[in-house]
Amino acid sequence: MITCLGLSPALDVTYGVPELEVGDIHRPDWKLALPGGKSLNVARAVHTLGGFVRAIAPLGGAVGEGIRATLDADGVLVEPVPSSEPTRMCVSVVDASNGRITEFYERAPELDDAAWEAVAAALARVHRGWLAVSGSVPEARTVVLAEALASAVDRGVRLAVDLRGSALAAVLERTRPELVKVNRAEAEEAVGAGDLEELAARLRARGASVAIVTDGASGSLGVDAEGAWRVTSPPVGRYTVGAGDSFLAGLLLALDDGIALPEALRSASAVAAANTLRPGAAVFDPADVAPLAARIEVRYLAGAEAGAAPETADA
Repeated sequence: MITCLGLSPALDVTYGVPELEVGDIHRPDWKLALPGGKSLNVARAVHTLGGFVRAIAPLGGAVGEGIRATLDADGVLVEPVPSSEPTRMCVSVVDASNGRITEFYERAPELDDAAWEAVAAALARVHRGWLAVSGSVPEARTVVLAEALASAVDRGVRLAVDLRGSALAAVLERTRPELVKVNRAEAEEAVGAGDLEELAARLRARGASVAIVTDGASGSLGVDAEGAWRVTSPPVGRYTVGAGDSFLAGLLLALDDGIALPEALRSASAVAAANTLRPGAAVFDPADVAPLAARIEVRYLAGAEAGAAPETADA
């Protein structure tokens, strides 16, 4: 069972246009509307891959109700947390002439006390399996969220985080997540500049049992107690939005099946590559995953930093 928590869900609307011209009127060739925000993307990808998943998300207004209805219709189990603030919308425009994607992201609303208490109550009911927490966190809730996640870890929940900034710092200060997955910029913000191996080793030293740093088309690097592995894959598609969330979904399912980190990284990278073949975050054909996995290289890296033991986190 994988539980996905995100405090900043959105309705993601993507338009495809022949060519994007600033200041002009555009009539899209196609449109795609999906429940979004990083956590709901992860949940959709897990479901597409055949995993058992539950999503916890604060949803408000007509947009929030539409997201809930869509998830229900798609067969994704969702525990909606009523919110007094309307759920945001995010818009992406795909320019067919050059493949560029222009994105407009509304700011995530703050969580009022009632909504946070409902989120905390939902978290308290998670007693087993993976808890994947991703996306932006309202600044006022970073500490209380980290404390709630520490309690979940104490109950034996396997915590995976894809967070940034103060939210990631608060989690690493208060507990030891089993998995931290961030991109290079987020890792450097958390632990300073360095190459991928240095960044992952520092995150592991901060308390993560497994630390993974992704670097877009350049691949990723993962570190656990057994060592470090560099992952590279050939260029595939142009639709990169949601690839990191699909990566996390594939990784969690592989680890949940008891697959060792090197092959879990291969599987995760293949799911991310499949994501790039079609428009829409975490929209892919699972039949594409196995052929793509065969094209991915996973290379063991020797080095003392890889096996650095995590520091003891403050309770």
